[in-house]
Amino acid sequence: MAQAGIGQGRAERAIVRVASLVAVPWANGGGVTRVMVDRLGAFRLSLATIDGAGPFSRFPGVLRQFALVAGRVDLSGPAPFPVSLDALSPPVTFGGDVPVHAVPRGGAALALNLMVPDGAPRLRLVRGKGLLDAVAIFACGPVTVDGVPLGAHDCMLVDVRVQVLGPVQVSGPALVVLR
Repeated sequence: MAQAGIGQGRAERAIVRVASLVAVPWANGGGVTRVMVDRLGAFRLSLATIDGAGPFSRFPGVLRQFALVAGRVDLSGPAPFPVSLDALSPPVTFGGDVPVHAVPRGGAALALNLMVPDGAPRLRLVRGKGLLDAVAIFACGPVTVDGVPLGAHDCMLVDVRVQVLGPVQVSGPALVVLR
C-alpha cells in the first residue's frame, strides 16, 4: 500500500496494533481503557474492558458513541437508555455529560468508544464492510482494508487529519468511523 506524507495532500494510513496499547485502570476499578487514537480537538477512539458494574466517566462537551466488540452489557440512564447491547448491536450515541451506568452480563465485555468534542467535524461509528469513506477502521475480528490485513482489535487510521480522500474496501467484521 502506498503511503504519502500528510503535506503531500494524500491520505496517510497508520495501523495501531492492540498489543502495543497501554491498559489504564479506571478510577472506579470496573475496567481498563486502551487509547487507540487521540486527536486533540478532533476525536478520541478507545478500547475499554468492562470488568464490573459502575458508572461511565462524564465528558461534558463531548458526543460519545459506544459499541460492544465482545460480551453483553446493560446500560441505564436517561434516554436513549435503558438498553442491552451485544457484539452485534448497533452503536449507541449519547452526550458525554449523560449519567450512564454499565452492568456487564456473563463476564467481562469489550467495547469501542468514539468521543467527538463539540465543534469538531461530525463523525459517526457504524458496523460495516464494503466500500466505505472511512476515517478509521477497527477490526472486530480478522479484517482486510484495501488488501492490508488487520488482526482482531487492531485499528487502521485512513487519514490522521480527519479528512476523507477516497473510499477504502473493508472486508470482515469491523466498526468504522465515517465522516
